[in-house]
Amino acid sequence: MAAGGTNQSKSRAPPTMTAPESISLAINQIDEKKQKLKQAFDDLQPHRSLLSPSFNLSWSDIDSRFSSLQSSLSDRFRLLQPDRTEPPPLLWPELRTFCDNMDGKGLGKFMVDNSNKRLSIKPELAQAIRSSSSPAALVLDAIQGSYRCSPPSSARALDARRTFVLLLEALIEIKPSLTNELRERARTLASDWRLNICNKSSEALGFLHLVVVFELVSVFKMEEILDYVFLISKCRQATTLSKMLGLDKTIVAGIVQKLLHTGRLLAAITFIYEFEMTDRFRPVNVLKTSLYNSREAAKRVCAEGGNSLKAQNEATDKELSALRLVIRVIKERNLEIEFFEEDLEESVQELENLRAQRRQAAKPASPAIPPKRPRVATGNNLTTRTHNQQPPLLPDPRHGLQVNPFGFVNSTVPGVNVPYGNQLAPYGSVPAPAIVARPVYYQQQTGYGLRPQYQPPYYPQ
Repeated sequence: MAAGGTNQSKSRAPPTMTAPESISLAINQIDEKKQKLKQAFDDLQPHRSLLSPSFNLSWSDIDSRFSSLQSSLSDRFRLLQPDRTEPPPLLWPELRTFCDNMDGKGLGKFMVDNSNKRLSIKPELAQAIRSSSSPAALVLDAIQGSYRCSPPSSARALDARRTFVLLLEALIEIKPSLTNELRERARTLASDWRLNICNKSSEALGFLHLVVVFELVSVFKMEEILDYVFLISKCRQATTLSKMLGLDKTIVAGIVQKLLHTGRLLAAITFIYEFEMTDRFRPVNVLKTSLYNSREAAKRVCAEGGNSLKAQNEATDKELSALRLVIRVIKERNLEIEFFEEDLEESVQELENLRAQRRQAAKPASPAIPPKRPRVATGNNLTTRTHNQQPPLLPDPRHGLQVNPFGFVNSTVPGVNVPYGNQLAPYGSVPAPAIVARPVYYQQQTGYGLRPQYQPPYYPQ
């Protein structure tokens, strides 16, 4: 019986776990053990005065530390697990062939030829370049082999610049080792590249990527680098490149001031948030100043255009564009609590209605039906025609009404219904006061009446 019982107990013993299984079990028990630790910590709080003064940890500090360790252990354990899934087939096997053979010129031509498919190529590009014996040399060969294959202003040249940015972004991800020889090659290419920038953001974007990858910031003047950063400020990579270039908050503040002064609100807001400068540039104040500036710009457009219909429409379009931009920022940055979006939406609706009214007024009036040709008076119909005679189309001068040279009654006479009583009447026959846009007030939300807060100088001296 004893022997049987022993054998039975052995059969019930759990099987020995493998090392990965025991690690997985321990990781899964972290939350449970952390809860027990919190209970012990809470029990210790009434006796905190008996502890050393240096013991100033809070539970949030301990919890944050354990959560960080748990996340790190889970990630590392996941990397150690064998990948049982088959890798997806390569969509662009040619990339691997060019990179394995260190054929940079062929890679560059292939990328430019397939520039319209670059979004499909991008996921496989970094891994393919990483497989080469020298990723940095391969990319330099690709760029130098395709840089002057097309005129600078051609569509193919623009495709080439976009391709170069993809190649350099892949190098940023790879973080290749650089030699002095490679840096010198990159410096020569960058010196040639900068001559073709000429206020073209696509050229500036590629140039700055080259400077970042090959660590060439010290080769060029900082003022020049900042000009190129401003030029690419609307690109999605602008803030990332600025950080890689080593720009600090003091320098970026100058860029933000210049962006605000030139009306690049979205770019300025992006820099403010990415560099955590909301204490220096309060987003709500920035938006209010932007609305104020747009309103002042609309007034100038009307004044310079003589308050014409075209000038009024252009001014309204400027205000609408500014309002929609501010509404977009409010939604993206969750500023609804500090900025009443509903008031701005109402202002947009009012301006759109005003613009629609102007368009309606600008439509030409339907032409009047010409009178029938009168019959020749005869004895039979003379009496009938006399009794049924219609009023004349034009007023009788004896009535004292003022008629302009084109036969239309002037609108200055009270009580006269004029068919073309607006400023768009044919030949300008009837003058009328210009349509005046009803002002849109934003009150507390817009800060109208406040002067703009951000002015030059653009960069700190």
